[in-house]
Amino acid sequence: MNPKTVKKALKDAIQAMTDYKWLFSARPGKDNTRNRKFPFQKVIPFILAFRGGTLNCEIMDFFGLDPSVGTSSAFIQRRSTILPEAFESLFHDFSRSVDENKLYRGLRLLAVDGSDLQIAANPKDPDSYYPGVNGQRAYNLLHINAMYDLHQHIYVDALVQKSRKADESAALTAMVDRSAIESALLLADRGYESYNNLAHIQEKGWNFLIR
Repeated sequence: MNPKTVKKALKDAIQAMTDYKWLFSARPGKDNTRNRKFPFQKVIPFILAFRGGTLNCEIMDFFGLDPSVGTSSAFIQRRSTILPEAFESLFHDFSRSVDENKLYRGLRLLAVDGSDLQIAANPKDPDSYYPGVNGQRAYNLLHINAMYDLHQHIYVDALVQKSRKADESAALTAMVDRSAIESALLLADRGYESYNNLAHIQEKGWNFLIR
């Protein structure tokens, strides 16, 4: 699948969400009802395009020097009206739209693994917060569990957990159980070889290879 097709699929998925944006609003019927300076359909791709700069720089990079663009405080207010579930829904809708169900000898080739992601410090979230020690700054940590299609080079599922509550086995079984894929060979690293995990994979009708 070429980059233009993938980009169009993402734009289409965002536009489809815009048609029922009330589902992803903190106050349905009140938030995201008017076409403000930061409309829903612009905020979503803007957040996806963040590159780690200051908010003012990010706004200028994305929207240009258009004087009609809102301020950083206006964006923060707008962002607070959009639920995190919006991005989860976008991920799944987009992934399905680019999934061509390519098989290798009759099977989908899937790999699962986990990785930590450090984010800005928020002491109000004890399940992910780590206080600074020995001069280190405090931070919060998330654990991302992902299922990746090795043949198509796309992520087919992902589950984000707070670090102190992270459970890779629970994440694996959740992703296996909710998958619509019928036949697959699941590859995983050591640490996933519990009897419960294998039972869920076998019950799904999948094959597995765990080293």
